Amino acid sequence: MATPLLGPRLLALALVGLVPPALCAGGTEDTDAEKARAQLEKAELRYEQGRYNEATTYYRRLAKKYPDTAPGRIAAARSLPSCYLGSTLIVDNGPSANRVDVALMGDGYTLEHQKAFDKLADDVPPLFERQATFREYFPYFNFRRFNLVSKDAMVDGFGREEDTALNGHTRKTIQGHVAVDARLVRKMLALAPAHDGVAIVYVRAGILGTGGSGFATIGGTSSKITIHEWGHAFARLADEYSKKTHDRGGVRNRVNVSGTDDPTKAAWAHWIAAKVPGIGMYQGASGQVRGAWKPTSGGCVMDSGEFFCKPCQEAIVLRIYSFVDPIDEALPRPHARRDPASLTVTKSIDFRITVMTPEKHRLQVAWWVLPERSAPPEPRTARREYANGLTDRRGRGPLPHIKYEPVKTSKGKRDGVHKLTVKANSLEPGRYRVVCRAWDTTKMKGDKFPWVLRDEYGVLESERAWWIVVPAKGE
Repeated sequence: MATPLLGPRLLALALVGLVPPALCAGGTEDTDAEKARAQLEKAELRYEQGRYNEATTYYRRLAKKYPDTAPGRIAAARSLPSCYLGSTLIVDNGPSANRVDVALMGDGYTLEHQKAFDKLADDVPPLFERQATFREYFPYFNFRRFNLVSKDAMVDGFGREEDTALNGHTRKTIQGHVAVDARLVRKMLALAPAHDGVAIVYVRAGILGTGGSGFATIGGTSSKITIHEWGHAFARLADEYSKKTHDRGGVRNRVNVSGTDDPTKAAWAHWIAAKVPGIGMYQGASGQVRGAWKPTSGGCVMDSGEFFCKPCQEAIVLRIYSFVDPIDEALPRPHARRDPASLTVTKSIDFRITVMTPEKHRLQVAWWVLPERSAPPEPRTARREYANGLTDRRGRGPLPHIKYEPVKTSKGKRDGVHKLTVKANSLEPGRYRVVCRAWDTTKMKGDKFPWVLRDEYGVLESERAWWIVVPAKGE
């Protein structure tokens, strides 16, 4: 669920302190500022057309001619030897406010190598579609390409100090895993129209990869490493292989790694309790042969396999829904629980929601029409830390139980549209709460178990509600 910054193409002007309020509001600046803005438009157009050399030339001219204007300062930043050139949405599956916006960045790609990076970025969405877990929820993702120019093409390390956009460098691991400066990644993200704080970074001259805190760093272009590191970055999954790569300290308990062989203390204890075939306690994980346990004997992406094990898959689905609301759109505009407004129903009124549409299965939907006194309360906040920073749906907590039977249920809508018509003659005069809930069972056809067994924060479900009033006859 992305956090929007400002408006259309010139959102780059939203750099802190670079845009006078009058310019944001469409006010008139002096002649130099207007000319500078027109030149910035031309430079950005060249960028959008993939004419990167020309765009850079325009930025340099603008920075030199109008250095004291807001567009001139932006152009100066985009004329540096290592800089942000622009960003482009390459997969648009819906509004950023209700999708996971994945940023694709490159480090060590000089101006002459930008076309090569474009091709690499274009290959990433199909990679997600080929992986079973991400394929099922591919409509929940947007992908944005960031064109970052690096002065140098190598990485820091072994006595080298390179000038690159994200400070790619070699970590002090046994094999020399590549990494980047997370601070610089966040700085680049802030220049986009919207972002979710997650990125995949390809370091042209690096090897292997690292992942964490929302950022997956990939040395070269390896598809297998990309999905593995994205598991670290996006869902905080741990390594399930036993080969030592670096000193990790003690074993950290994660959704797929435990520092004890006690099955009741593992994060996947509910999978063991459900007696899911193949799930148990298997020693050898987190880069060590002994003293660390994982859910399966092998085959997981977080080891060296092609599929995510069930606890990992569960964590990924829950993470997706921490960003994405199952309900994508609702009409008319819903009312909060304490909203004094109501919709008056004299004959009938139509309600409509559009839910998310995974690849193979469909979300469930139920409708209630409840007297005002029976309306469910607002959900309680589950964890305060999830209510801060970038929007995280875990902060809402599970929805309160509705003890009454729904008036309508529906499922299997390929377009995701579900409707309810409420007729005035079917209700006594009074105020009512129309409630619609949608939820993802995560159950695939032919599977015995759903992909998610435990949803602690209720992110798989969502609700919209409206107040209606049925007037008495003669009113």
